[in-house]
Amino acid sequence: MKHILAITIILTTLSFSSQEKKCSDIKNGKFKYFDSSANEIIVIRKDSIQIDSSTTSKLTYHSKIKWLNDCKYDMTIFKVNNPEMKLLIGTTFEFEVLDIVVNKIKLKTKTVNKERESEHIMEIIE
Repeated sequence: MKHILAITIILTTLSFSSQEKKCSDIKNGKFKYFDSSANEIIVIRKDSIQIDSSTTSKLTYHSKIKWLNDCKYDMTIFKVNNPEMKLLIGTTFEFEVLDIVVNKIKLKTKTVNKERESEHIMEIIE
């Protein structure tokens, strides 16, 4: 009986620890965050390509992702659906994952020229 209880405790502990997310788990998936104007942005990421779409403004932009390590990446915008936003093309941002708790990712973001730096939360949807 003691052995069964010990095995049950070990298996339960292992199953909970295996559910913990790591940076490598977010290289692909669907995410959500809110921009500085409180617009909901849906993100679809497939390793080196990311598509961000605003549910309010209908702005969509495509970016190339360059993974520097599992928790740090550069994102360069290469396509936008709004001609007025073409100035964004070529803009590169640096991202660093600070923490992942359950389905929330805390990120530090800065422009490559370091003019702006901010932290925000992105939610894992899928």
